[in-house]
Amino acid sequence: MKNLEIAKIFYEIADILEIQGVEFKPMSYRKAAKNIESLSEDIEEIWKEGKLRVIPGVGENISKKIEEIILTGKLKYFDKLKKKAPMHFEELMKIPGMGPKKIKILYQKLKVASIKDLEKAAKKHKLAKLEGMGIKSEEDILRGIELLRKGKGKILLGYAYPMAKEVVGYLKKSKDVYKINVAGSLRRMKETIRDVDILVISSKPENVMDYFTKMPLVKDVLAKGKTKSTVILENGLQVDVRVVNDREFGSAMQYFTGSKEHSISLRRIAIKKGLKISEYGVFKKKSGKERVIARKTEKSVYGSLGMGYIEPELRENRGEIEAALHKQLPKLIGYGDVLGDLHAHSMYSDGVDKIEDMAKTAYKLGYKYICITDHSQSQKIANGLSEKELLIQGKEIDELNKQFKSFKILKGTEVDIKSDGSLDWPDRILKSMDVVVASIHSGFKSPNEEMTKRILKGLDNKYVNIFAHPTGRLINQREPYNVDLEKVYEKAEQNGVCLEINSFPSRLDLNDGNIKRAKEFNVKFVIDTDAHSVNHLEFMRFGIATARRGWCEKKDVLNSFKLKDLLKILKK
Repeated sequence: MKNLEIAKIFYEIADILEIQGVEFKPMSYRKAAKNIESLSEDIEEIWKEGKLRVIPGVGENISKKIEEIILTGKLKYFDKLKKKAPMHFEELMKIPGMGPKKIKILYQKLKVASIKDLEKAAKKHKLAKLEGMGIKSEEDILRGIELLRKGKGKILLGYAYPMAKEVVGYLKKSKDVYKINVAGSLRRMKETIRDVDILVISSKPENVMDYFTKMPLVKDVLAKGKTKSTVILENGLQVDVRVVNDREFGSAMQYFTGSKEHSISLRRIAIKKGLKISEYGVFKKKSGKERVIARKTEKSVYGSLGMGYIEPELRENRGEIEAALHKQLPKLIGYGDVLGDLHAHSMYSDGVDKIEDMAKTAYKLGYKYICITDHSQSQKIANGLSEKELLIQGKEIDELNKQFKSFKILKGTEVDIKSDGSLDWPDRILKSMDVVVASIHSGFKSPNEEMTKRILKGLDNKYVNIFAHPTGRLINQREPYNVDLEKVYEKAEQNGVCLEINSFPSRLDLNDGNIKRAKEFNVKFVIDTDAHSVNHLEFMRFGIATARRGWCEKKDVLNSFKLKDLLKILKK
């Protein structure tokens, strides 16, 4: 799909135009980009049907540019603009806190045209002398550069997963592929991955290698062998495909799924038992010869070591091996256990789809309910609703609910916890909602004590049901705000507030480690998508994966409950 590619180009056009001081146009390109990346349909199909201008924000000018990209793979207008922009502005834009206006000032005043230039200027305290900046700005920029470097080469799970799925789907079409499965960090559903590992069973490995390296998605072939090949896809994702023997598939899957730390611990246990474990199986030495104990299935590999099967998401050497040895592994929440989404946005605020379309998509996904939680009044940048608009929305939801028999649209709000800890809606409005989602959208750099006090006060409101994206982090873009999470866990448990596991690929917040810790406080969770389009509703898988990595069971997740039971708990 070219949706993300075209959206990326339009976002960059908007950034360059803003650097140049052009008014209005940047907003138009960003609106078009946002709506294109949120499409559930391939933009090429929309173009073929002659319906590009049906997309909100796409007029005659932008539709012609989309057509040029589809037909030629590039855009002349964009190429011309790039020549007038700072040389490495795309890299600079990736640094947290850096925007077009700041880049423009730095380029004009200090000739900063790359990350190297920026780092050098910050370390020499040249930035602090500029108007609107200071020592704190320099420190933030240097931290941002470090954050960017840490994430370099890592792709978000939510973007890698669909690409890997496409590769697997392509390989399955080959008559020489008997069995196929994803391994590595993607199978463990880590929040970011460096590459995709795929294992294949085939009696004709060389044919599979030919078929794989000639895929239309392939940009470069890094290596091609008889049983293993590595390619780079058009979006920069590295994919390794390895052909293994049918009888060794189980042990190979266990070995190549990892993690490294998990595998090292398994080897130690094997050695203690007088066994040897590798990608080829589990072996026992007898009379100078090695005898195969297990290799056909992963279950048999773990069983040979005296433990139950460990789900891939748990294999990080964080206590899962000890739990398996003592038969104390959690029964993880399943990918089909969530019955509804309690955090989703519509066109009333900053979403791109109607409530009706959001509800119908959720219904098709098999959900029993969805809650529309558009932003509260102070969120002007996200078109926060006025009280009047909230009432109009409520009436629309009442009318839409008449269309469904076994599905319910719930009325909700995502209400801001303001800087003093008060909420952005009065209690009389909060009381009328089915679901109240509270969140932080400002003051991310507040000191720990101030942020903690603010959040705890917000969670003390008796109408708050859910604390959304609890740390405020954006993976590889923004660090979590400084807060005492253990105090938040205590308050959430005390007041019956659920902590959100936000499924949006750039958030996955709470993360797996924080989820596992919060569970020790007997906190309940909800897994939501924070969807801003019908397409985003499918992000739920990534939130469930994160919950599984955090050792969550079905009983821990409130929106795995039936609607009747859910509402009873929410009204506490």
